Amino acid sequence: MQALSGGGLSANRDVPPSHYLALPYLEIDGRKAARNPQDSSDPLMDDLMEDIIQIAAEESLHRPSKFTLVIKNDYFPGRDRDRPWRYQELLEIGKLVKIGFQASTTAHQDFEDPHQDLILEGEITGIETHFTDQSQAPIIVHGYDVSHRLHRGRYNRSFQNMTDRDIVKKIVEEVGIAVGTLDNTGSPHDYVFQENQTNMAFLRERAARLGFELFVHDGKLHFRKPKAGSEVELKWLKDLHSFRVRVTSAEQVSSVEVRGWDYSEKMPIVETAPKSQASNPITQTENGKGKETSTKFNLNRNPPKMVVVDQPIFQGKEAEAIANALFNELSGEFVYADAKGEGDPRIRPGKVVKVADMGLHSGKYYVTETRHLYYERFYTTEFSVRGSRGSSLLDVVSPQHSLQPGQTLMVGIVTDNKDPKGWGRVKVKFPTLTEEHASNWARVVALGAGSQRGFDCLPEINDEVLVAFEHGDIHRPYVLGGVWNGKDAPPESVDNTIQSGKVRLRTLKTRTGHTLQFVEEDKGSSKDGIYVQTSGGHKLRLNDSDRTIEVETANGHKLTLSDMNQNITLKSTGSINIQAATTLEIKANGTITVKGSMIFLN
Repeated sequence: MQALSGGGLSANRDVPPSHYLALPYLEIDGRKAARNPQDSSDPLMDDLMEDIIQIAAEESLHRPSKFTLVIKNDYFPGRDRDRPWRYQELLEIGKLVKIGFQASTTAHQDFEDPHQDLILEGEITGIETHFTDQSQAPIIVHGYDVSHRLHRGRYNRSFQNMTDRDIVKKIVEEVGIAVGTLDNTGSPHDYVFQENQTNMAFLRERAARLGFELFVHDGKLHFRKPKAGSEVELKWLKDLHSFRVRVTSAEQVSSVEVRGWDYSEKMPIVETAPKSQASNPITQTENGKGKETSTKFNLNRNPPKMVVVDQPIFQGKEAEAIANALFNELSGEFVYADAKGEGDPRIRPGKVVKVADMGLHSGKYYVTETRHLYYERFYTTEFSVRGSRGSSLLDVVSPQHSLQPGQTLMVGIVTDNKDPKGWGRVKVKFPTLTEEHASNWARVVALGAGSQRGFDCLPEINDEVLVAFEHGDIHRPYVLGGVWNGKDAPPESVDNTIQSGKVRLRTLKTRTGHTLQFVEEDKGSSKDGIYVQTSGGHKLRLNDSDRTIEVETANGHKLTLSDMNQNITLKSTGSINIQAATTLEIKANGTITVKGSMIFLN
């Protein structure tokens, strides 16, 4: 440990000779204490540094980094010489704080020229005072890095035709956070909605789907693929006082499979990780890889695999990214480590700590969390290794209340519609779960269904349908209705159906082509009315616009009843035969005209 005294060095025989100097660096709202005699002095900051009891700076790759300052404050009511609250102008909510350490060692050739390492840059978010029975009222200052701004408020809004990178940039600039590394995220999304979420929860969800890290470092927000920073080599019993390692196969799997449904192609989406080019986890020790332990329990014939079926997947690339992210996260769960040692400002999240001479635990560890503690003039550093995602990615990706597939709505593909009991049920397969097994018989919701009545229109085999489940039990499915997709289009184009934002045409069409249409507004030759046409070409037109009824056969026989023209016209491409069982009367108030090449009257 490093012995410190105010702004300089005090004698301490227990200090290792290689650790000659380590001083805290503190800047508040641009004001800082003098580090060298030649520096300009800020008396108030100089006094503050003398009264510092503790500085704690905690950084993380998966939550806002935070700091705590504990400041000595002698206070006895009525005794003014203590000058209580003299730091009040410095310690205000919202002020910018920078914390670091100025250090050099005798092992470094430039140890007389101290090097400053910034640990954390954040903002004061809270201040408390602890009044004790010893005439003390120490001031405790709390703060977070600027990502705390992303936790404030909840939003409901959409992002259209934007990449995830664009979305991140837009949001962080809205809250005034400087942009750091923003890795490429591929093609833009047609539509993404932020559903009553904080900005941080929403961005973490986007990061999780890509397997990205989202964190603030030195005041800038980074949105990137996990990658190792520079290495810091540490030695047991010299740099490290405690190093606890846990290796576990509990969550290790041979692969991760992500399944979804592409309704534009009417095809399941299936992606599996790792593939041959999959990257290795950043943390690597002589214990090997977690994947290798997944087959240690007589599971070689059926290696354990994680299957994800509850994510809205629209493209294969999305499924591939999630599969890789989850596999890497689970691989990271193979090795956990917690360490404590000499204060070292080089150890920060995203860096790699290299340790040797520790048996199977020798290797490289990807740091995800750190805690730098300066307490009563001694400086120590703690760090943790928690995998590439820190906390569980499954918690981030999964809904807050995880549901079984049967507790949701699911896409089904009809496989059988001949109910042996004649109850109008069908069977479906669920492509997001498996293509090898069909459902139990599913009841079909029908319009006006009842005893010997209702709209009897069963879905066809291979139709895409939406399925719900009684009491959330997958054994009791109900087909709510069919849905169109990129392969099975509606019977009419949207241009024919919609006019000025209103639905002008409603169509019912069978598999072979029998059609019933309700037209509510004229468009070109299509007139307001009701129209029936068989697959063979017979037509019935009830035309309200022209106040006309027409009945026409496929071969052109036609009966027209026109209120507009006040006439009835009967035409035939062949002959017309009118017969009556008793009498036939033809009567007109005007002239009756009968024409023909020959006329026979009997």
